[in-house]
Amino acid sequence: MIVLGCGTGGGATGIGRKIKEKCPSCKLVGADPWGSILAQPQSLNDVPENQISANEVEGIGYSFCATTCDRSVIDQWGKCGDKEAFLMARRLIKSEGLLVGGSSGTAMHIACQAAKSLRPDQVCVVILPDGIRNYLTKFASDEWMVEKGFLEESGDLEELIQ
Repeated sequence: MIVLGCGTGGGATGIGRKIKEKCPSCKLVGADPWGSILAQPQSLNDVPENQISANEVEGIGYSFCATTCDRSVIDQWGKCGDKEAFLMARRLIKSEGLLVGGSSGTAMHIACQAAKSLRPDQVCVVILPDGIRNYLTKFASDEWMVEKGFLEESGDLEELIQ
């Protein structure tokens, strides 16, 4: 299984076609943020009532399908919200030392869900498409995360030292 994000679709299409040529049985999973229309079937793009689709994650997911995007190479799609994407990206930074961006958080969040269907002898590869450099004042900032409603504000000193 390979999990990858899809924006304009050029990367996903190129990677997908080559993987299918070399390893036809490999399952390709497209990671798509809520608010984007790229996932298929189209019903996957209906945003649930409990999901905010602010489209804060940059670089993947669009309101149109570019001509460079061949969605037929993707076997399965997964959807992810901004909050889940940013929390996963922050987790990868803190726990793994990977300086990733929000698109990578989206891909990893979807990979964690999709990998549950794998047998123990199967492997999941995740393509992490972006880095943190452009997001230091965004999701890497606790203040920004609180302002956007992605983190709870903690004002209690006792809570901080526990």
